[in-house]
Amino acid sequence: MRKYIRIPGLLLLVCLISFTSCEDDDLDGLFGDPVEKFLGDWKCFETGDLQGPFGPYDVKIVRNPGNSTEVLIKNFNYQGMNESARAIIAGNTISIPRQKICDETIDIQGSGTFKDGEINLTYKTNDGADEENIVSRFYKP
Repeated sequence: MRKYIRIPGLLLLVCLISFTSCEDDDLDGLFGDPVEKFLGDWKCFETGDLQGPFGPYDVKIVRNPGNSTEVLIKNFNYQGMNESARAIIAGNTISIPRQKICDETIDIQGSGTFKDGEINLTYKTNDGADEENIVSRFYKP
């Protein structure tokens, strides 16, 4: 009888040990701040379907003082450090809601993720004449 109890117990132990995640889940701890890892000075390299490869150029991400889950991306789309795009942070995801930047002349919208110390972002711009799809990579200098 003991032999039959050991085998299922051993199988259960092997199954529990073998369950691992293939992806590093950055859970920010129980009370961590998911916004923190997005903040700071970044370099941005991007490729647009119209402009082609571009960069690197400087970008600064700061906390939005009016919303604790929102950040401001300064120099977004290489529009100057005085221009900012709003983005919402949830865990490792960054979402840029539809908005206008650059004196309300460029419509933008996009999303991305933080992984392995980088932000990978895809977004659209529309200046009224051209619509462009852009893939960008933010990395620390």
